[in-house]
Amino acid sequence: MPKTISPDVRPKIYAALELLLDVWHIARTSTDVDPESLMIYLCIMEATMRPLLLADESPPEALTSVHPDEAYRGSISRLLVAERLDLPRETVRRKITAMVKAGLLMQDKEGRVRVVSRVTEASVLAAPEQVHAAVLRYHQRLKSFGVSYPNR
Repeated sequence: MPKTISPDVRPKIYAALELLLDVWHIARTSTDVDPESLMIYLCIMEATMRPLLLADESPPEALTSVHPDEAYRGSISRLLVAERLDLPRETVRRKITAMVKAGLLMQDKEGRVRVVSRVTEASVLAAPEQVHAAVLRYHQRLKSFGVSYPNR
């Protein structure tokens, strides 16, 4: 085992922790749910948005529409959410059921879930700008530690 580590290891870890905590705080203030439900919600949000942003068949106007056609939005099963987050299936089932009742999620005929669009809410609109600012702070923190980013 080596006796020393690269001088950029701890600064990168610290800056990454600051970034992670900043992003977590932003997510917590944009959705009023407990931390475990928030992780589930974020996982479902990513699955909902993936085809809208990454599928070749999504038209450009789908990105700017407040309510894009459901055909361009993704969904995910409770089982896959549990697997992706390494959470008990019963916990995921119970928390998703509560978020469906609260109007944060919708369920399709096959039992798959997706987020209800909240893209016009002020807290949701502010989140991407706040996350971007957090990423810029991350880069500044690395620079303040003398770490050039990215290392290539």
